Amino acid sequence: MITHTHIYQHILENFLSAEKTLRKEKYANGTNYVLAVSGAAASGKTTFCKGMIEYLGKKGLSGVHVPLDGYLLDRETRDKQKLSGYDPKSSDIPRMIDHMKTLIYTGKSIDLPIYDHKSGNHRLSRLIKPAGVIILDGIMSLQFEMRKRFPNLNIFFTSEDIVIRGLRLLVDMEERGYSVFQALAHSDEEFVFYNKWIYPQITFAHLIIWVGEQRELYVASE
Repeated sequence: MITHTHIYQHILENFLSAEKTLRKEKYANGTNYVLAVSGAAASGKTTFCKGMIEYLGKKGLSGVHVPLDGYLLDRETRDKQKLSGYDPKSSDIPRMIDHMKTLIYTGKSIDLPIYDHKSGNHRLSRLIKPAGVIILDGIMSLQFEMRKRFPNLNIFFTSEDIVIRGLRLLVDMEERGYSVFQALAHSDEEFVFYNKWIYPQITFAHLIIWVGEQRELYVASE
């Protein structure tokens, strides 16, 4: 096991240089790297992304964290359409793409929608400004329409099946107010959709991070 800081250092030294990660031509001036961080829900991706931005700042590099959960449809809408949050149809992908074009290609700020997982609704938006390193955080960051356009570094969080299901169950209970019975049913159901929609993204990862039961991290492969 290595600490978050060591993984951040590993990414900086092994990926964030022009020789190792090509900058896409459409990127706005001042943006060199767009990281897509996807993988199992509740595996610590957001904590990791926030820490990466803080680490880059200490190294003198500008970075911005872009959580893509804000593009989820309201829970009521998803429930009516019987959509799993893992299904690309559960997110407003066209709006997401338009916003990312503005941020990444045009180099202009966006009003990022914020999703409240407990209520299942959206709150006020948050202003996101362009930066040298942009981290797209969420399971839709490596969805096909996003993957082919924006990131030049793909990171995927994964683990054993029982850990993925267990971490999801804990989050549903602690952060979303589910009963243990609701959480168990939801965990079982969502795991099927995770394997259908999200796990195949691992094929496109430049870096795979393995997550332990306590969310301890390992660099699995490159």
